[in-house]
Amino acid sequence: MKKISVLFTILVILLVLVGCTLVKTQVTETAESIPDERVETITTNETVSDEPDHIPTAIAATPTAEPQIIEAVVWQENPQIPVLNFHRFTPRLIDQETGTLMQLTKFKTIIQGFYDAGYSLISVRDYLDGRIVVPEGRKPLILSIDDAYFANQLALNEDGTPSDNSGVGWLYGFSQKNPDFGFQVAMFANFGDKYYGNVWREDWWYLGEGWEDDFARTIVWGIEHNVMPYNHLWRHPDLEQLADKDILMQAQKNDEYLRGYLQRAGRGDLIAQLDNLIALPYGKWPRYESGVTALLSYIDPEGKALEAVFEAGYEYKPVMARSPFDEEFDAFHIPRMALVDQVVGFVLENAESLPTNLRCQLEVPAGVDLQDEGALISAIELALAKGECPKGIFIVDELIFVARDGAVLPWK
Repeated sequence: MKKISVLFTILVILLVLVGCTLVKTQVTETAESIPDERVETITTNETVSDEPDHIPTAIAATPTAEPQIIEAVVWQENPQIPVLNFHRFTPRLIDQETGTLMQLTKFKTIIQGFYDAGYSLISVRDYLDGRIVVPEGRKPLILSIDDAYFANQLALNEDGTPSDNSGVGWLYGFSQKNPDFGFQVAMFANFGDKYYGNVWREDWWYLGEGWEDDFARTIVWGIEHNVMPYNHLWRHPDLEQLADKDILMQAQKNDEYLRGYLQRAGRGDLIAQLDNLIALPYGKWPRYESGVTALLSYIDPEGKALEAVFEAGYEYKPVMARSPFDEEFDAFHIPRMALVDQVVGFVLENAESLPTNLRCQLEVPAGVDLQDEGALISAIELALAKGECPKGIFIVDELIFVARDGAVLPWK
């Protein structure tokens, strides 16, 4: 038995040696059949993997770009706008009010009442352009001042801030406390019939040295803060009494003096912001048709044609101004009302019934120009189809569209 065990052990050893020799031979033959650069890899001590040399990289799905969301102001009905006309203000309680002079305390009360009733200011520029935008749910209001510039209308303190003792100066402070009311005023000026009081003493303004420079700075401050000067003719003439040639002279000379004051202040760059708008002195038109034609043909020094004429006297029969979206809108007959008690009551009583605007979100594809009319029309059509926006007038930044009668069209 012992011999058998020894023989069995020897046999096992021989079988193992033969097996190793066969494996080595197979590996060598395999190595010889592989290109040189692979032999080195196999004969090293590195672990040989069964995985392919290069694992394909998975192609990630490109995410869909998020659409651009923009806000539109929408008027479901054509807005109506009270255009109000002030003249001068007095901070002195002893002064008696007239048709052209209002106690500053009364002015403050009136403005507070308009604000509480839901009105917010817009500029005549935006009004004419159709950009009638106020905070959602509020109503537009335009303030104009005739016979400018008096210091009691707008004056600056020594530090360059607006004086609370002037009407527009106080209004500026009010707007800072109530930003949703806004700050926009149209100043219809006569530069040939007055001096500008630049010295404040106790309770009034008086003419002092350097008044032209102070006056020029006041006009500049106004333009920089949305108090825009317009034409009320050189010496506030009665147009019924003027020859045609004198009508044009009155308009031209007034514009020349305004530009002269801006140049005096070193701000000739502001001339580009001036518009050719006229308010009729005394609310009167020229007597003859030829005079009307002459007035309407007036071209300002920069070559701009007359764009609008503001009338007066509608306080006797209060009326709202039509919006430019109305078919019957006439830019040469814009009604204004002086602030007599009847007009104040009319504006307050009608506040609830006036149309208001709302906000609506539009989706525009990513990367599309937000000034592309076609893209905006498609966005409005999509919002209407989804029921996310109502039909009406859409104001999208500088562009305006009318969505009515089954179509969306640019408003011109």
